[in-house]
Amino acid sequence: MKRHPFILLFSFFTFLFSACEDTVDIQVNKGTSALVVEGWLTNRPEHHYVRLYLTTTLNGADEFEPVSNASLVLTDDAGNAEQLHEVGSGRYEISTMKGVEGYTYTLRIQTSDGNYEVESKMPRLSMAPDSLTFKYEEESIVYEESGFYPYIHGQELEGEDDFIQVKLFKNTQYLNSVNDINIFPDKFVDGNYISMGLAIDGAFSEGDTIRAEVWSLTESAYNFWTDIRTQLQNGGIFASPLTNTRTNVRKLTADSKNVVGYFGTSLVKTVERRVE
Repeated sequence: MKRHPFILLFSFFTFLFSACEDTVDIQVNKGTSALVVEGWLTNRPEHHYVRLYLTTTLNGADEFEPVSNASLVLTDDAGNAEQLHEVGSGRYEISTMKGVEGYTYTLRIQTSDGNYEVESKMPRLSMAPDSLTFKYEEESIVYEESGFYPYIHGQELEGEDDFIQVKLFKNTQYLNSVNDINIFPDKFVDGNYISMGLAIDGAFSEGDTIRAEVWSLTESAYNFWTDIRTQLQNGGIFASPLTNTRTNVRKLTADSKNVVGYFGTSLVKTVERRVE
């Protein structure tokens, strides 16, 4: 039987690469866990929450261990104070205090593993949205699918170093994929009327109800969300090593467990529209 040279060559390379395949068992150090702080205080008429839990190892359990029986006290520079109560495992409720522009808030946390403090000044909302519009786009290199894409409009206040985040909800469902993270500095639009397109992971359809929440951000909160987006987009053969996001929580004693996460303050304004 005559053998085709291409088949012989293919068989050679198949043998070569399969012969070089070895199983590598990498031993990863467990390391030590860190405290995670998650929470936000806004001007909205609702209760707010702070979550405390511990990080886990790469091959650890999917669920994080909550931190219970901690003492959390929230104060502001106007003399108000509130002791937070644990309403679920590692979930602490802010029931009376609300965010006020210009106030500085301090959250003190005491756990069995250490003492911590966060300070955040409530930033102004530099772009209050007045409307949402939509534009239909056909599938192309720019748009992965045909459908309606959102634009938000509003006046940006004069004065630089403002930051905002736009959170989108589709038929009450929060859109929280990496492609839905919309954060903006006012560096190039200061004092102008803004009409800007928003990033979304997939187009909207006629009949969808879309809600856009514009959140004011401090610079450190903007950096925190930038870090999250960078890490979520970090992949492929040229991926850089994972690092912790920047945090605004600090240890009060050197022997306290390391801490990550963020407690922020934001003013929020919402616009809503049906796609048609």
